[in-house]
Amino acid sequence: MKRLRHDVSVAVSIMLLIAATAAILTGIIADLWHLTGFVYHTYAGYIMAVLAIVHVALNWSRMARYVRFRLMRSAAPRPPTHTRAAVRPSTISPRPPANRSTTGMLHALHTRRGFLGALAGLLAGAAIGRSTVRARPDVPFGTDLGVAYHQWSKPGISDLFGAVASWGTQPPLYKTYPDAPRIVLPPPDDRPGITLEEAVQKRRSVRAYSDEPLTLAELSRVLFFTGGINTERFGAKLRAAPSAGALYPIETYLAVHRVTGIQPGVYHYTVADHTLALLREANVRSETVRQGLMQSFLGTCGVVVYFTVILQRLRWRYQERSYRYALLEAGHLAQNLYLAATSLGMGVCAVGAFLDDEVNAMLGVDGEQEAAVYMLSVGKT
Repeated sequence: MKRLRHDVSVAVSIMLLIAATAAILTGIIADLWHLTGFVYHTYAGYIMAVLAIVHVALNWSRMARYVRFRLMRSAAPRPPTHTRAAVRPSTISPRPPANRSTTGMLHALHTRRGFLGALAGLLAGAAIGRSTVRARPDVPFGTDLGVAYHQWSKPGISDLFGAVASWGTQPPLYKTYPDAPRIVLPPPDDRPGITLEEAVQKRRSVRAYSDEPLTLAELSRVLFFTGGINTERFGAKLRAAPSAGALYPIETYLAVHRVTGIQPGVYHYTVADHTLALLREANVRSETVRQGLMQSFLGTCGVVVYFTVILQRLRWRYQERSYRYALLEAGHLAQNLYLAATSLGMGVCAVGAFLDDEVNAMLGVDGEQEAAVYMLSVGKT
């Protein structure tokens, strides 16, 4: 019975080691990929807790004896060094021969050295198996690059170790133009517009606009409800649209055609303080029409809104999946823009087909570190 209890205790210790290792690895994965509800990590934690309780229950008497022994030993007076009896070599019991049975192996794992050795072996085996856990897909010549990217950017266990490689550092969360003239936007009013249900029902892509200009208050409201900072939590300033890891890689620019109180030109929306930075004062109607492959409504609207992406804001954390997350966020912002404009009785039309190089040149971005991914017309109807 005593032998059986010992074997069960050792087996539970091994299972506890496995569960603890799984909890550590899944915890690292959850942290790297910002998986706040990673169920595997939760299960591993529960299993580890149950096994820890069983382990303590099986070894309770041994632990109690050890604690009593340590307490008694620390409390007992130590004899002087000169009075201690010398230990004769003949009194030392020889070490029993190594047990080659399964029970002996389990006992070896139960020791501190065995525990550390097993853990090191597990991590080394996982590292060696990195390239075989999920092989990169072969991309033959002529393959749709979008499909190839989708396959390459799938998460896998091997990416856990690939994430250790350097993908650069985190850049600033806000882009600013400190030397540019600034226009302070009025605080966005909170007067209720139409209901959300009505805005969703009325939302359509609108390409016909009137000559009535937008007011600065209307532009302020649209920009704020598209992607403005609307709350703060644990010191982080959160915005009106969801973002992977709250890293916000999207920047907003405007080509202003008709807005009361400001000159036509190219502006950057500085989300940190809800202002506009003037990058270039000019009539850019013909440029915006040409950028959008000669779609004339881009020159008759009140404002053309551009979304660019600074990929490094995501890349340092999400590696190959960064571009996926950036496009998802641009879509979130675009829908916010649609609903905010519809609530004010205005129209929006999103444009995905445009001349990238011309747009990037007008906005003053390089197209690599920062690149345009979306343009949308906004105007009164």
